Amino acid sequence: MVPETVEPGTVVARLARVTERALARVELTLPQYRMLSVLTSANPSTASRVAWMLSVKPATVTAVMDGLVAGGYVRREPDPNDRRKIAHVVTDTGRELLDAANAQIRGHLTGLAAFLDEEQAEQAMAALSLWHQALVNARKAEWAAREGAQRGECR
Repeated sequence: MVPETVEPGTVVARLARVTERALARVELTLPQYRMLSVLTSANPSTASRVAWMLSVKPATVTAVMDGLVAGGYVRREPDPNDRRKIAHVVTDTGRELLDAANAQIRGHLTGLAAFLDEEQAEQAMAALSLWHQALVNARKAEWAAREGAQRGECR
């Protein structure tokens, strides 16, 4: 059977909605989840770096970060590399929340994959890993280009 052709944006939007429903079970929004995920991989990090990594404005980061700080999921402290900057660090409570959120998302996706045969389910999950790797590689290339441009401007 040949799969029907679908628009990638449609699938991504529907998966985003599935993710939002999963996150609601742990009382987390998609922007909060994205921020905790980024902070966990780049812990600690400044608001400007988080904004760049998420492709949002710094004001957006500040608004979401304020809620995460108020909830005890993130703490602010002086940046260890530059005392003029503030670093954001995920707390143990924040890591536990992120773990719970990831478990909910995994559960929802596993439930959806149950509507496929075993081989298709494995392929669907493997495809997510491939997209993740593509996104990571693209972000690394963008970051390297950005760092190179900044060094070039300082000469």
